[in-house]
Amino acid sequence: MAASAIEKQPTGCITLLTADGHELLVDKEMLCSSSKFFAGMLTACDTTRLHVEESRDCMEPVLAAMRGSPPAATYDTRSTGCWAVYKKVLVVADKYDMSLVKERVEKWLVSRCLRGRMRSPGFKFQEVAEGFEWLSICQKFDLKDLGWYCAYDLGTQLAGGAWGHRPVHESLEGVSCPELLKTVLEAVQAAVLAGAAAGAPGNRAPLAAGNGPGDAAEPGPAHDA
Repeated sequence: MAASAIEKQPTGCITLLTADGHELLVDKEMLCSSSKFFAGMLTACDTTRLHVEESRDCMEPVLAAMRGSPPAATYDTRSTGCWAVYKKVLVVADKYDMSLVKERVEKWLVSRCLRGRMRSPGFKFQEVAEGFEWLSICQKFDLKDLGWYCAYDLGTQLAGGAWGHRPVHESLEGVSCPELLKTVLEAVQAAVLAGAAAGAPGNRAPLAAGNGPGDAAEPGPAHDA
């Protein structure tokens, strides 16, 4: 290999060689403390560079999260692209056993669910298919707080008829977590009762006004109290 960043590598750093040929410098101690996978690998062998299967665009947001900073592409809280970036980070973090990175991603995403942002006109997370995809991700990676918001949002949509003619049992068959299923059903009940109080059963108008599950009008996750 020609002269590269590896030859100028600072002491205590590891160079990650990405699948698309780029070199990313990362502090060795931080990498080991953040990833059990890399910690085990670097304990077993003495090396200053490691190959990863991911591209630079995929690894850079992961490294940003590892350093404690939200990836730059996620600053627009109403952008669907923000969620797409975090989805990739979660997959990589799970692959390399980065529990702290997953915890940070969940915290940052929960902040984007507050104050009704999930149902705001400029944010498309209210689409049912995307909501179910994220609920599945929350179940897979055990993201209980984020899962609560996803489940509540899906429940309010069910009450408003957003799931069309698809039978309820088919819509919910992928919800294997009892707690999340309970949240979906509680959201349905709350939306129906709110509609009934307004004189129109099933009317979602009270919820569409901006009250998300984290607002005072709605109960939040039990451990938030």
